Amino acid sequence: MLPSTDSAAKKSDSDSGTSVDVIFYDGIVSRPQQALLSPQGGMQGQTHVIVNTDTQQFCYAYQDMQLIGALGQINPVIELPDEARIEFLQPQLPAWLHLKSKNLNQRIWHLERSPLLIASSLVLMVVIIGVVVKFGVPYTAKQLAWHLPANTLNSIGNQAQEQIEQLTEKSQLPAARQQQIRQLYSRYVAGQQPAKLVFRQGDDLGANALALPNNTIVMTDELVQLAQDDRELIGVLAHEQGHLTERHTMQQVLSALGMTVFITWITGDVSDLVSNAPYALLTLSYSREFERQADLYAMQTLSSQQIPVSYFGRFLKRMEKDDASIELLSTHPATTARIQAVEVFARQQKLGLNVP
Repeated sequence: MLPSTDSAAKKSDSDSGTSVDVIFYDGIVSRPQQALLSPQGGMQGQTHVIVNTDTQQFCYAYQDMQLIGALGQINPVIELPDEARIEFLQPQLPAWLHLKSKNLNQRIWHLERSPLLIASSLVLMVVIIGVVVKFGVPYTAKQLAWHLPANTLNSIGNQAQEQIEQLTEKSQLPAARQQQIRQLYSRYVAGQQPAKLVFRQGDDLGANALALPNNTIVMTDELVQLAQDDRELIGVLAHEQGHLTERHTMQQVLSALGMTVFITWITGDVSDLVSNAPYALLTLSYSREFERQADLYAMQTLSSQQIPVSYFGRFLKRMEKDDASIELLSTHPATTARIQAVEVFARQQKLGLNVP
């Protein structure tokens, strides 16, 4: 920078028609100054510019200038050494200003103001959001669910179980009945991955069953009482085992906490995830695909144990026909499609056909 106070030096060597009005900050005081920006020594082969204020003249080399292109309603700015800067009063830069990034910044600025580009960008943004929500979040949740360490799964599951115990009361089922159901689970469902089976009196939770990430299945007294045959309970337990086997619960929690998952991925801090996951677990509803997979797991389990899957179908029907005030299996909504799938499986099973 070469300042001068000579009044004769205030005029640029170039033709006055090439000068443009700008706002100038000299880096010494914060007050903006009206100034004229001109090329030094004419427009051909010039490597410097002149800034003329009311009291001084400044000379800057192109190599010391950093162009910040126009953005939105903000006009271009040139950052200068010693915290000085030039702010243009219009988005179009002078033709004689030969900064390397000038053309690129100008093109970007014009594109930014194109109605067609704005509309296209909005459509693209909606498409990207839709793809992320439909495919990106579930895929990320699935990968995380299978890679979270056991202590994290246990921590989330334990906290959720504590909240469930606050919403429910101690089971009133006789100890002998509880033991009987545990034996049924162990014999027909548990396989190589036995879970802990906990009984609670549902109260506000109603007739329900939940699979928790800490490898626990919670079953309420109300659900046990609703069943008319123990084989129906085996079907429900097999359904819950399917959720555990596929880690559906954890996947659904991570999907519900999608933003937290992304923040965790960026920051590497899982504290928010761990603290919010138990609540999300209690309020989630499984996706249709997860329900289909868990139902299929239950039907395959029943079939392998020579138990007609129709018992599972009867229980699903009863869920819809019985007391409408009971929020039965709120995390496992019974739908016509699910019941029909069980009926199709049962017919195939009866005919001795290969079932999936």
